[in-house]
Amino acid sequence: MKSIVLASALAAAGLLVGSASGRPLNHKRKLVTQAVYVTETVADVVVYIDQTGLPYSTTTIEKAASVATSVAVLSPPGPSSTPSSSTTPAPAPAPTSSEEPSSTAPQSSSVDEVAPAPITLSTAATSFTAVTRSSTSGPAPQPSAAAPDVLANNSDSGDRLPLGISYDAFSVSGQNTGCKSPDQIASEFSQMEDYKIVRVYGRSCNLIPLAIQNCIKNGQQLMGAVYLDNGSDGEDLGAVIQEYKDAIDQYAGGNWDVVQLFSVENERVSNHAMTAAEVIEAIGTARQKLQSLGYNGPVGAVETVPGMVGNPAICTASDVVMVNCHAFFDPNTKAQDAGTFVKGQVAQVLSACANKRVIVTESGWPHQGDANGAAVPSPDNQRIALQSIRDSFDHDMFLFSAFDTDYKTDSASTFNTERYWGVIQ
Repeated sequence: MKSIVLASALAAAGLLVGSASGRPLNHKRKLVTQAVYVTETVADVVVYIDQTGLPYSTTTIEKAASVATSVAVLSPPGPSSTPSSSTTPAPAPAPTSSEEPSSTAPQSSSVDEVAPAPITLSTAATSFTAVTRSSTSGPAPQPSAAAPDVLANNSDSGDRLPLGISYDAFSVSGQNTGCKSPDQIASEFSQMEDYKIVRVYGRSCNLIPLAIQNCIKNGQQLMGAVYLDNGSDGEDLGAVIQEYKDAIDQYAGGNWDVVQLFSVENERVSNHAMTAAEVIEAIGTARQKLQSLGYNGPVGAVETVPGMVGNPAICTASDVVMVNCHAFFDPNTKAQDAGTFVKGQVAQVLSACANKRVIVTESGWPHQGDANGAAVPSPDNQRIALQSIRDSFDHDMFLFSAFDTDYKTDSASTFNTERYWGVIQ
């Protein structure tokens, strides 16, 4: 569920530029040195580490830096041979943020008729940034470039999903985790009626046929899924897809339009429960099976932002890119900046995934728990954060989650918020 910030820092070269004129020529033309800026490429290397501090993925991001050099040219004959004086331009300032430096050459050059000064170029250093799930110090990292307009960067309007919400049907009774009744599930789908697409995670609690029935009744659509995992909790891909087919035949007359999106797993690579190769194979198998049964919509896998950025082959294998992204787990992000944070993270994913359409499959803010630096859980902050997310996304976004999840276990690693993300109170 957690997402972390992909950060980078660019070391800039210090420059000293001088200019001079040479001995007068027959036509009284002056030897002039012009400062010209050229682009030199350096690289940021980003290292991802897990909660124990062990690295598990690296990636390299190319950056452009402006470097000054000099070119000697002959100026046209001037009106006078009297030396003129002008100011030598200061070298290009080093960038103070991680925004891309400009590589545009200056519009004019300055001339001094003095002896040439040496040009000193310092070697740009490659920077390494370790990214962890949370931190309590340091300034808020910024995206490597201004985040594009998320509302326009993913697809044509005909492919956009409406604002959605995530849902599961588990409940708790005493010390035991169980399932909500069909009547309770129907009631909760009615409470979610304003959200035109609902995300489910797997087949537990007989949710596949119940979700399809209630979506059809309420005029909603569904993000279907199978919960793959190499452990004992993993579901059988073929059996789950067949269960979707049976429910579609029974309740939708064989029309798959109610299912708009399909995921084969949720954060399994990020949690080291599956390998990227296993996920890629599952995507291909699921797509082939679904298409043979009449579904022709997008198929992919859900990962955290660093999990997807660190494994771009999953992007390539997926029809759309699906990521969970929670601003609360960045200790430098306040509730009112949640939408801006998520928008910046989507920009990172777009960059890593060749601008393939990105769908945020979870994003929210808890209303109870412990503070994570500037990220403070409370009912008011949840309301503010969700509004910020809505202001930044009007499509391809699933809020997390519809209701509180009392069956989950809180821990210090989740700031004791795990049960308190419910949007509908």
